[in-house]
Amino acid sequence: MSHTPVLLQEILTGLNLRAEQTIVDCTFGGGGHAAAIAGQVHQVFAFDQDPHVPNYAADILAANPNIKLISSNFSQLAKYITAPVDGFVFDLGVSSFQLDRAERGFSWRQDCALDMRMDPRRPLTAEKIVNQYAEKELADLIYNYGEEKYSRRIARNILAARQKKPFTTSGQLKEIVWRSISGSYTAKTAALARVFQALRIAVNDELNILAGALAGAADLLKTGGRLAVISFHSLEDRIVKTVFKDLQKKGSFTILTKKPLRPSAVETQNNPRSRSAKLRLGEKGCMNKT
Repeated sequence: MSHTPVLLQEILTGLNLRAEQTIVDCTFGGGGHAAAIAGQVHQVFAFDQDPHVPNYAADILAANPNIKLISSNFSQLAKYITAPVDGFVFDLGVSSFQLDRAERGFSWRQDCALDMRMDPRRPLTAEKIVNQYAEKELADLIYNYGEEKYSRRIARNILAARQKKPFTTSGQLKEIVWRSISGSYTAKTAALARVFQALRIAVNDELNILAGALAGAADLLKTGGRLAVISFHSLEDRIVKTVFKDLQKKGSFTILTKKPLRPSAVETQNNPRSRSAKLRLGEKGCMNKT
């Protein structure tokens, strides 16, 4: 499988890398960012909760012995990182490997099981949510995590459909969402993406752990260490922006990107999945620099 890391050069430049440094990649995924960083620093600690990652990225891990892979969610940073480090990278959202594997159930473009767990050991699946949540609970989830304006109509139609036959595949869900949205093909596909995003966020509890993990990473930075965060939708970016502002108000953190960095036209053309990416950078302990 191929993997193209998003905003790679911006990450490498933004972290201000040096040979003696230790960097933590909190979302290893396909290993693209970690491998590029490993070529320039002493040590990379990489977190990923997906137990399939060692198989996906075996070649990268073999070629970069200074990458230590930790099979855990980044909410557990403080458990494993016990001394200050020089930088953290968060590349949020779902990885290309997860999207491309039909059995993982992340993409509406493939008919597959409604799973969506980044860590398949977790008990909650998208299938359970779609089949068991009450109508209001499901509508609120789709609206709050997907920002989908037709959330109530979609939830109502899901409940009507599941009374006849439980949902087991993404194709079934796609059909109901498709019929719930009026408008063009583009409008329907955008709604599908938002609904699947909402379910994925809920299954993996993504937003609830993000703010705490970012603040925890900032605490573990050395003075002059940098925090780099790539987000892919407004809910994530809003949390990153808020945490960065709160850290800066405390006086020990400087936001380095007044506005988030975006992929170039060339990058979005070569890697369409990068088109919604936003990179924010901050540095610890440089408030009084002139």
